[in-house]
Amino acid sequence: MRTILSVSSGLGLRKVGLTGGEPLVDVPKLTQIGQFCLEELHVPIHMHTNGTLVDEHMCSSGGVLTLFESVSVTFLGGDAGTHEYMTKTSGSFARAFRGTGIIAEAGLPLTCYYIPTHGTCESFRELTPKLHDIGVKRIRAMALAPSGRARPIYGETAPTQEEMRQFEIDLLEARDRLGVYVEAGYCTRLSMPNLAILAGHDVCMSGRNRVHINSKGDVFPCTAASGVKELRLGNVKEDPAALRKIWVESDIINMIRAIHNGGLAACDECNRMPNCRDGCTVNACGTMSDVERAMCPLTNPQLRGQLR
Repeated sequence: MRTILSVSSGLGLRKVGLTGGEPLVDVPKLTQIGQFCLEELHVPIHMHTNGTLVDEHMCSSGGVLTLFESVSVTFLGGDAGTHEYMTKTSGSFARAFRGTGIIAEAGLPLTCYYIPTHGTCESFRELTPKLHDIGVKRIRAMALAPSGRARPIYGETAPTQEEMRQFEIDLLEARDRLGVYVEAGYCTRLSMPNLAILAGHDVCMSGRNRVHINSKGDVFPCTAASGVKELRLGNVKEDPAALRKIWVESDIINMIRAIHNGGLAACDECNRMPNCRDGCTVNACGTMSDVERAMCPLTNPQLRGQLR
């Protein structure tokens, strides 16, 4: 990982984010990565955790979580039943809530992530005041993406438009009543436009200033794209230096840039174009019909090379 980060530094690395699996499974390694980013690369680092392994020592002076400019804990439901239905792990909700409280009490920069799914949206309504009571001041809503494990069941698990509308109303009401700051990235705000804009996410940043590298070394244009095989840019496990070539020369990432700029010829006759160009490429890619997939250069390699 150090080599990959060093190569990234040469490309203008400004920030590092770590997600899972669960980063806190290996605290010594996590500490080494954090110290390397701060002391040698001089870039800030943030982390996404499920919260279940957090303890007081991690948040005390010299603890691993003090290395991060921000820490987020993710909730997949607002109560044990809904959260654990998604995690498939008994007791995970109580441990996540406890870990959140430890981080909040320590005064570390903390955000709680809400990822609503079909049938779970309403449960978050009761969670927000409980989080507020233990010191949580910031919540970020994240729309489910048709990627990774969610992709084959996206049609069943994605919230309906009405569920998302009510979910947004509940968050705005909690914001006004409790003073909790509620924000969302660009893709989420397509369905919940009244939430505050996450800093630096006023437009889709895929292909602009970030990549996501998974544990296998596969590179994707953003975190939401991880696991979408059509959007895999390449692999850096054996050759970390390949990241530079991927960033500059990948057909996929250059097509995403062209879509954003209206420069992909195949888009002219596609009625889904606004969903990609002005929306979320991951969502559009993951929800295409077989006919649409065959017509799109992103999903059909035989149609590549259509940049203007």
